[in-house]
Formats: sequence, structure tokens, C-alpha cells
Amino acid sequence: MGRPKKYRIVEYLLKPTNFKPTDRKANGYVEITIDELEAIRLADLEDMYQENAARVMGVSRQTFGRIVKSAHAKIADAIVNTKEIKIGKDEKCRNVKLIKCINCGKIWRVPISYSMHKCPECHAKNVEVLRISKSEGEK
Repeated sequence: MGRPKKYRIVEYLLKPTNFKPTDRKANGYVEITIDELEAIRLADLEDMYQENAARVMGVSRQTFGRIVKSAHAKIADAIVNTKEIKIGKDEKCRNVKLIKCINCGKIWRVPISYSMHKCPECHAKNVEVLRISKSEGEK
């Protein structure tokens, strides 16, 4: 059994969306995850270096590179082979909140539903919520 997937910071959340070829019938589909969409946005649209984009998403540079490579391959497959692109269709959005310890300065991310606010580094209860990332459907 593999390691559970870490929560990644996704600043731009899109409602589940489909893109279909208009002139031909689609030959199947590819699914792009919300993580992959965010990586494409940061790398290609925002023109960020992988190291900086990885820091924004809260992953290593190598993990960010794998996410972008996977997304590029899926998009190329969809365009070349006339496939539909589904984005975040059956994926639960990873809504997270960033928490900062006032004592030691450590910043970490947890699911929005997480309620035990205690620093994993110094075990202090003196913490603050910095930011909450929610999908458009949850306001």
C-alpha cells in the first residue's frame, strides 16, 4: 500500500468542467486532476519556475515536475487523439487551511474540517489560521 497523498495547496479552484471536440465525436476522454490544473496554471499561464511553483503548492520540485509532466501528457493525448478533457470530475477538492504557530513560526496545512490546532513542531496551542482555500461551491 502506497503512502497517502499529501494535501496540496491549490489557490485556483474550478468547478468540474468538460472540454469536448466540436467538429468530431470524442474518442474517449482524459481526466485532469485539480492538482494538475493548478500546476499547469502556475507553470504555463503564470510562467513560474518549477521551484517557485512547487513552493506555492507545498510540494517538492520533483513532485511538481511529475504533476506538470502528467498534465501535459494528458492534454497532448486529448488534442492529438480527439478526446474529451474532464477536469476534477469525481475528485474531492482538497480544501485546506494554512495554520501558523505563533511560538516557533512553523506553517502547515490541514483539511478544513481539522479542528485540533496544536503545533506539530513545538506542541504549542498558540496558533492562528492564515488562509482557507475553498472551492467555488462552498462559500
